[in-house]
Amino acid sequence: MKIFVGNVDGADTTPEELAALFAPYGTVMSCAVMKQFAFVHMRENAGALRAIEALHGHELRPGRALVVEMSRPRPLNTWKIFVGNVSAACTSQELRSLFERRGRVIECDVVKDYAFVHMEKEADAKAAIAQLNGKEVKGKRINVELSTKGNWRSW
Repeated sequence: MKIFVGNVDGADTTPEELAALFAPYGTVMSCAVMKQFAFVHMRENAGALRAIEALHGHELRPGRALVVEMSRPRPLNTWKIFVGNVSAACTSQELRSLFERRGRVIECDVVKDYAFVHMEKEADAKAAIAQLNGKEVKGKRINVELSTKGNWRSW
């Protein structure tokens, strides 16, 4: 079972640390830590559910309560946009807000100096690309284009 872990400090949290936190609840298959969130894959559903119940709200770091919940799959047929040259000072919420002015954003993930934004409608995605490509955000000009890694529409 795939578990979403939010409010993680990716610069200060290792996959090994998260695996050790979840291990008392069952077999941890893998952990992936991003900038502000992580995913933990557990073998047994029962163990994953126990971990979610026990660790939601747990403070891995003082003042940073984890958001621990079952991972929800992204809806099919979203339009995946690559955003390059993202400033380290830009949060996923700030980037999401910028794109939401152009249409419904399904998901927004900042990873180091780039991001992926998933939009619901093709027309909104194309409008966002046209309006935001080259825009200065937090002191850096972002590069915005349809994602070409694998299938540019969501899996």
